[in-house]
Amino acid sequence: MKKFSEFFENWLHQNYYKKATKIGKEGDFFTAVSVGNLFGTLIAQHFLDLIDKKILTPPLQVVEIGANEGYLSKDFLSALLEFRPELFKEIEFYIVEPHLRLQTLQKQTLQNIDFHHKNSLKECNFENAFIFCNELFDSFSCELINEDKMAFIKDYKIYFSNIDSYTKSKCQELKLSKGELSFALEDFFEDLNKACKKFILASFDYGTLNPNSLSLRIYQNHKIFNPFTSNLQDFFGKSDLTYDVNFTHLQQLCNFYNFKILSFEKQKEALLHFGFEKLLKYTRNKSIKSYENFLQQAKYLFFNFNDKFHFFEFQKT
Repeated sequence: MKKFSEFFENWLHQNYYKKATKIGKEGDFFTAVSVGNLFGTLIAQHFLDLIDKKILTPPLQVVEIGANEGYLSKDFLSALLEFRPELFKEIEFYIVEPHLRLQTLQKQTLQNIDFHHKNSLKECNFENAFIFCNELFDSFSCELINEDKMAFIKDYKIYFSNIDSYTKSKCQELKLSKGELSFALEDFFEDLNKACKKFILASFDYGTLNPNSLSLRIYQNHKIFNPFTSNLQDFFGKSDLTYDVNFTHLQQLCNFYNFKILSFEKQKEALLHFGFEKLLKYTRNKSIKSYENFLQQAKYLFFNFNDKFHFFEFQKT
């Protein structure tokens, strides 16, 4: 038997993501990026607002982690070129991506754009970074916790057996009796702290505070399957495996590293605060076609993503 976290890591990162599986209509699931360029444009507006308020001060390293095919980066940079082209003199752009196939796709998507690839945060040394990511934390390997038991895998089946003392102490610390626990999230925070002298990290993910149930699920062709009743061998490495992020764990890690939490709110509320109405006014005056396109995208962004989707932003100064 092996720990569930090892199985999860092998499923997603050694197989599924490594194959550069498509996201969107042709893939297993949608993200906000799949809707169109409105999402990346609003993140760019937020980035510029942080600069205007002197919360961020150029020169800057701008970094996306988990960029998949690179469309969010493209939308973000295209918006910067539209709104503030002179800023490009003061930023360096990076993508942190371990998978070679995805690196190749990102280079194709971002043709004629000067950027750097890094395989992991361990390779990075940023002085002053703005980092953004979408649905990153839900891809981190996790343990499955059920009271005094944790999950193991044998012959592609999930079994619950006695929890080890270290995992049990972490569950007690988080007051977690049932749900997912990600030690990979803790590793990420450690790497992030070492990689950056200063940063702001703007992240979007779905999850909950103080979880009290298991949320693990499989996505295949936009359908959800229960991993506890499905034949896992049929799905292994060929479908998405995900769960609700424990935002209480994120908050605790921010406190541990003395990172300042700047925002924690529902995704749709954050996008409104990023200046959606201002963007519509600007676009309407410039191009009716683009204005109507943004309105159409907004219907999906604001109404087709449930309230578990959140924006979580924190800072190291």
